[in-house]
Amino acid sequence: MHLTRNGKKPAPGHVMNRESLPGILDTSDSHSSSTRSPSVGASQSGQHKRFVTMPYPTDHAGYYNRKAKCSAEVKAKFDQLNSFSGKEHTAQLEQIVKKHTPEYEKFNFDVLRQAIGDLRSDYRTEYFNSIFPGIVSMAKNLPEKFGNRPLEFLTAGHCLELKRKEIACLLANAYLCTFPNRDSRASKLPTVNFITLFSGQLGMDKRESAKVEKLKCLFAYFHKAKEFEKSREGEEIVSFTKVASDVSPDWQNSRKPMKNFYVEALDKKIEDSKGIQVDFANKLIGGGVIGRGCLQEEIRFITCPELIVARLFTEQLKDNEALVITNFWQYADHSGYQDDFKCLRPFTGSNNVKRTLVAIDATDFSNSSVSKIGWLMKQSEDNTSRQYSKPAIDRELNKAYAGFLCQELDQCLHIATGNWGGGSFKGDPLLKAMIQHVAASEAERELYYFPYHDYSLKKMLESSALATKGKRTVGKAYKELLKYANERSFRSKH
Repeated sequence: MHLTRNGKKPAPGHVMNRESLPGILDTSDSHSSSTRSPSVGASQSGQHKRFVTMPYPTDHAGYYNRKAKCSAEVKAKFDQLNSFSGKEHTAQLEQIVKKHTPEYEKFNFDVLRQAIGDLRSDYRTEYFNSIFPGIVSMAKNLPEKFGNRPLEFLTAGHCLELKRKEIACLLANAYLCTFPNRDSRASKLPTVNFITLFSGQLGMDKRESAKVEKLKCLFAYFHKAKEFEKSREGEEIVSFTKVASDVSPDWQNSRKPMKNFYVEALDKKIEDSKGIQVDFANKLIGGGVIGRGCLQEEIRFITCPELIVARLFTEQLKDNEALVITNFWQYADHSGYQDDFKCLRPFTGSNNVKRTLVAIDATDFSNSSVSKIGWLMKQSEDNTSRQYSKPAIDRELNKAYAGFLCQELDQCLHIATGNWGGGSFKGDPLLKAMIQHVAASEAERELYYFPYHDYSLKKMLESSALATKGKRTVGKAYKELLKYANERSFRSKH
């Protein structure tokens, strides 16, 4: 693992001291000579560093020390890690996990049992004789791989580089549920352990059945990953960069030329593009990938599990932040979406490509996102109409621009995207397409839009309805965007 700057000077700002949260180890540099708060993303002397809490005892600086004092939870997790022999069947795995984490008593392991039971007999035998022992072996390497190099949370302007075999080690621990428990609502950190993927009420909800298919994708991943420790592939680097736009463009007066907007064929997919592929992200990266979620982001993460490790060190994205991940692999072929998602087989395509993914979270304009108090105050207002306000549009523009700018990446790379913020978030597809077109043009990148089997959306985008296509500059396109929003807002109220 290697932590570096991305070569850019971090934007001015201050890091606030925060109380310890589950999954976070706070350390202060003992050589601090100033009480002044350092710049965001800085790692110079005096930084109040924040590391991922690992399932082993550490000293005050976050380094592995078997004799160091640690919390009862960390001690239990370290004991759990050392309890595995690699010969456990599902019942024994369940017993060990629950013994060391009382909070997991409420979880059954029915989904994991079903996933293993669905395997062909020869592959089931391979799971117990090779795949699961490989998971245990990789997991136990954690103190060796990270004990002298604490895993720091991503901050804006930093790039974290991990070898494939290091990612496999971290994901193996997530599979064995050895990381200290996290409460995502309290800490604003994504959960990591796969306990929520193992458990469910099968037969009650199709979304629970999709978990079975997700586990089959993970089996395909670990089948390959267990080879990484002794292969050249395991030395390859996957990079994770948190980017932020601290100064918003002057959208109204921008004179940058509008870039081309291409609409792709209905059968083409974002993941097949050679450009910067957009992840329709949740603000907690990965969304429901290790739960019941099975939308664009979750499917991408479960078929490319190296993306999942970002949940370990990426806090909830702010409105001006995005996450860029490069050189990840795909490990499973799939079909379907949501309830119809299926893992078909190990990946049959080529990983001899350098994929780049940018995760940007759109605003949720569904009525389900409104708090109970807000709902009582605005009972007559449809939450979806908020998206046509100027502040809401500027927020989406700035979010997309933060991800699309990617100055570290080749400027020739285009943006590959689709119905970002649509679907369950109830975003207006045409509005969101125009927002992404304007943001991509400001970032000086062409945009390729993948409507993916949505014939009516494809026709609408190819017609004159996409008003931004006819404008020469970003400033003029922005004004056209606001005009469209005002007209839509007026119609929604009358």
